[in-house]
Amino acid sequence: MALFQRSTCLALLPAVALAQNSFSAAQQLQAEVALKTNSSWHLGGFCIGKAPSGTSKAAEITAHVDWEGTKKLGETGPVFLVAYDAREHQWGSVRDTWSQNDANSCEFKTSAANMLRQLGKLHNHDVFRFQINIHQETAARDWHFAILTCGDTEPAKLSLTLEVEEGALSIFEANTHFDESSCPEVEDLAPVAWLPAASSQAGFWLMLVAAVLFGCSAVMAVVAWKMYRKKVEMKRFQETSTAGGTEPVIGRPCAAIGESKVVDGQTNVDMAMTPEFRNDAVAQEV
Repeated sequence: MALFQRSTCLALLPAVALAQNSFSAAQQLQAEVALKTNSSWHLGGFCIGKAPSGTSKAAEITAHVDWEGTKKLGETGPVFLVAYDAREHQWGSVRDTWSQNDANSCEFKTSAANMLRQLGKLHNHDVFRFQINIHQETAARDWHFAILTCGDTEPAKLSLTLEVEEGALSIFEANTHFDESSCPEVEDLAPVAWLPAASSQAGFWLMLVAAVLFGCSAVMAVVAWKMYRKKVEMKRFQETSTAGGTEPVIGRPCAAIGESKVVDGQTNVDMAMTPEFRNDAVAQEV
């Protein structure tokens, strides 16, 4: 009889996510979900503040799980609890296609998550709990929590409670704040170190690589231009020298061919007496 009543209750549950979420002053988020194959349920989330100085842990969350299926929770699905921070390459990459549910979308949603925990994998009981530590040093931002089923999943009820013990600035319900932040507008007067803040963004490293490549390219271009100019000037100088007849020739005689010749043993006086240097007739002694 009890089994019949239980099956009847499950049959009355809607086929879509049962988002009976609530929260109290104790920063507690609750959800009851009727699981089905290859589906996703947005549970809501918390605005988590920046970690205190000297540590990277910004918040600590306790997850309470109650599974009512006939199989072990770790033997169906698998069923995942995932968390995304609100940055564009995390939650921003899945929010627009969140309603799409199939095997491919499940793989994409799990790959984009900051945290991925297969429920029941490390626990043999139907009721268990575990801790979630949120590490965040740069700024306060929303964290979205969700349940994903990837593969053939037993259609049974899963109850989940997320309780923040420290670090939450606000809380938001299921299927809300997909685009806008729930974080309170608090002016942060504490200075933020630029390097940790920048290095956490993928765009910072892309810009750094681009700047290095641009700088190297500029230096190589300047060096190539100077070498080209030097080559052009050298070629121009050689052409000008050749046209003016001033190009040095190795081994060229100092006097033109046909002029006086210097013979070994001949003095300057002898040269002056040679026929080449005399205008009068010379009588040769017989």
